[in-house]
Parts: sequence; structure tokens; C-alpha cells
Amino acid sequence: MLMILIRRIISAILGLAGLIYGIYFSLNNLETILVKVPGFGEHQVPAFVAFIGAFLVGVIITTAYSSVSHLSKSMQLRKLRKEINGTRQRPHKRVRRFLREEEPLTKPEPSIQSIDAKDF
Repeated sequence: MLMILIRRIISAILGLAGLIYGIYFSLNNLETILVKVPGFGEHQVPAFVAFIGAFLVGVIITTAYSSVSHLSKSMQLRKLRKEINGTRQRPHKRVRRFLREEEPLTKPEPSIQSIDAKDF
């Protein structure tokens, strides 16, 4: 668990460093670039805005993928825990008394051999 947290912190720091570098580079080179967005057409946008937009789209996609992966793993873990706990559970008190090996209330029927042996 700690390794996952360390990995995420390192990834966040690297992503933040890339964002800061991109902003710095874009502010020093205030050139506009042509951005073709399907459904919205072509627009002249400063490189700074295009970089931030691309970065945010990447962050959203990565977050969504990570969330779905985390949710599926936690659901699998929850299901496994339920299965494990279900096998370890002891039955309720009321049920346990029926599960005990008790003497049968009715007597077994005598076999034919025992009846023949008593007659002679």
C-alpha cells in the first residue's frame, strides 16, 4: 500500500513539473497554434492554452481509468472477503442445536436376523 502511495506521489510531482515547464515554455514563446477540434472546427489558440488543455484531458482520462481500476479491485476484494468470512462463520445458536449429533427419537426397527434369534 505504501509503495502505491509513493508511486502516485512521484507521478504527481513529475506531472506537476511537466505542467510548470510547459507553462513557462509557452509563456516565453507566445505563439499561436492551429487546433482542430472535431465538432468545434479550427481555432487559433495560444500554445500555453493548448498545452494546459491537453494536460487536463490527459489528467481526466488517467483519473477515470485509475478510478475504474481501483473500484473493480476493491469490489473483487470485497467479494473474496465475503466468501472467506462466510466459510469461517459459525451457525447461529438456534441452528447449532439442530446440527448437533443427537440420539434419534425413534428406535430402529429390529432386523429379521435378530427376531429369528430371539424366537429360538
